[in-house]
Amino acid sequence: MSVCRKLETMSIFRSLGLNKKGFTLAEALLSVAFLSIMGMGVIYFFKNSLVSMHKTQSNIILRDESASAFENILNDLRQSDESSIVIDRFSENNISGSLISFVKMPSLDRIFYYQDGASLFINRKNTAKKLCDNLVSLQFSSSSYKTYSVLMKLGNSKENFSFESSVFVRN
Repeated sequence: MSVCRKLETMSIFRSLGLNKKGFTLAEALLSVAFLSIMGMGVIYFFKNSLVSMHKTQSNIILRDESASAFENILNDLRQSDESSIVIDRFSENNISGSLISFVKMPSLDRIFYYQDGASLFINRKNTAKKLCDNLVSLQFSSSSYKTYSVLMKLGNSKENFSFESSVFVRN
């Protein structure tokens, strides 16, 4: 390549604002380090978002299942024969009043609702079925003639909540 051609090529690069030089090693390392830090920040943000979304979904499922179980207890208790209602404890490990049994009208089925560990169970026709988990405590009590109270406390390691209601027995 001739000297004139070299000078001409260099003047074209200069006029365009381009140098034949590249990045220095320090500039390249700084760029890689900066992009790595930014990438880790983005990954951390998305990871925390996914964890938060999972916890929220778990809490929603827990609340829905327990609200449904609580409504089942109240509906069955409303339709029970008042003279057949027995409130007791399920085992020595449970608090007093953690079991209720009654005869549901008009089917005449004996139904048991009770807490076993951290789970709520229903026993109907000698078949037990788990209704929900994460049960902290379940307590039944009689507040007055034909009126029964139900207190159900649920939760996990981060959040606790409870349902409480009174029911007037129709039969």
